[in-house]
Amino acid sequence: MKKNYIYVLLYHIVIVVTPLFTTPYVSRVLGATNIGIDAYVNSVVQIFLVFILLNVGVYGRKKIAEAENINQLKNTFSGIYLMQLVCGFVVTVAYILFVLTTNSHQIIFLIYGFMLLAYMVDISWFFIGREKVKQIMMRNIIVRFISIVCIFLFVIDSGDLWIYVLINGLALLIGQLVTWGALFANIGKIYFSFRAMKPHIKSMLLLSIIPCISLLYTTVNKVILGIVVGTTEVGYYNQAFKLYIISMGFVSALSTVIMPRMAMYYKKGNNAKFRQFVNFSIRYVSISTIPLSFGLIGISVTFVPLFLGEAFTQVTPNLMLFAPCLFLAGIGDVLGLQILLITNQNRKYTLSIVIGSILSFGINLLIVGYGRSEGTVFSFLMANLIIVTLQLYFARDYYEFRYFFKIVCKYTIFSAIMLVAMLIAQVTLSGQGDLMTVIYQLMIGVYVYLLCLFLSKDPLLFQLLYRKVGF
Repeated sequence: MKKNYIYVLLYHIVIVVTPLFTTPYVSRVLGATNIGIDAYVNSVVQIFLVFILLNVGVYGRKKIAEAENINQLKNTFSGIYLMQLVCGFVVTVAYILFVLTTNSHQIIFLIYGFMLLAYMVDISWFFIGREKVKQIMMRNIIVRFISIVCIFLFVIDSGDLWIYVLINGLALLIGQLVTWGALFANIGKIYFSFRAMKPHIKSMLLLSIIPCISLLYTTVNKVILGIVVGTTEVGYYNQAFKLYIISMGFVSALSTVIMPRMAMYYKKGNNAKFRQFVNFSIRYVSISTIPLSFGLIGISVTFVPLFLGEAFTQVTPNLMLFAPCLFLAGIGDVLGLQILLITNQNRKYTLSIVIGSILSFGINLLIVGYGRSEGTVFSFLMANLIIVTLQLYFARDYYEFRYFFKIVCKYTIFSAIMLVAMLIAQVTLSGQGDLMTVIYQLMIGVYVYLLCLFLSKDPLLFQLLYRKVGF
């Protein structure tokens, strides 16, 4: 499992590093208006996309992890994927009809069709469930690097938005298609039948409520923002959201790798090992995302204009509001994916998402007119806060709240000390240039935070120091 985590982490590092080169370039070449158009079209496409995915990534890797022999594995895969394929075909037809009737940005909408096709053939959940992450991660890394080269070669002015969208769509589609060769090498021929699909329909439809309702605060709120105040504000929102997603990569890597193993332990009745994984996840998420949240707040004023350009200075308050969502989303992964779903509490997990999404949607409707993009980010923050609060209650039998509270308070205090040091560095180095200021802020922040961990004899840090990393 350590190797799988390293491969997933490596892939997420690539995801983190590559936008550090492409995002500043694309932001300056395409401009705020084109970035806003891309974000707006993407948000509409996500509405169609969610009916293809049906939360199959979460459900699929759990069921694949539970398969005990090759025949059961083939039957499980064929049933789940056939459901995904049928839904993908219906949604693709609906999307084509939508594009033919729309009058704005039709070319961009058509090109985004490659993204729908890519997710229709996505089977990464199979390899994650089988803990064979290397086979898909290395292919994705190679395809991603090729797409980056193409962006620098072919996206050269503000009229190249369609080229940028095409490169991203084709890269995603090619990356998904190459994994099918590895699938056949693993399990041989596969026969699809509706009989194999039938046992999964009810569970997948129940779990599909989650991404559908989540659209209210992840996508529909963004569409409303574009309708009410224009696509430029959507661009400001989306650039901040990209930086948030980049930062989330390190956290989601843990849930991606750890969930199949936890599902196996729970199915076998090894509750002690299951709880050990839960405690580790809580500590790992807290020690990594809380300082990351405070750190983003600390560097945002200097980093945003440096990274995105002066035209995107309004992204700064958005990024500050997104920052706490890193911790909330990370804990939400532990409570929702690693506890509620694995322990078959799908209804409680779904209820938390439904309540949080509806309340967030209502908040956005009330404040988007005068809050603009900051209002939509605030509604996103409220959704995460409400969801985590409910899941803390629903999952209370599988973790100790006193332990959770102690861990969160400890790393919050350390991170607050780190933030003070970073802000002092920002004021002291204000005349040194934005790049040097950000570099020094990061160095000082990391040093202060690690020093706090060392002085407190943090067990996770000392495991790393003594090379006893493990679960």
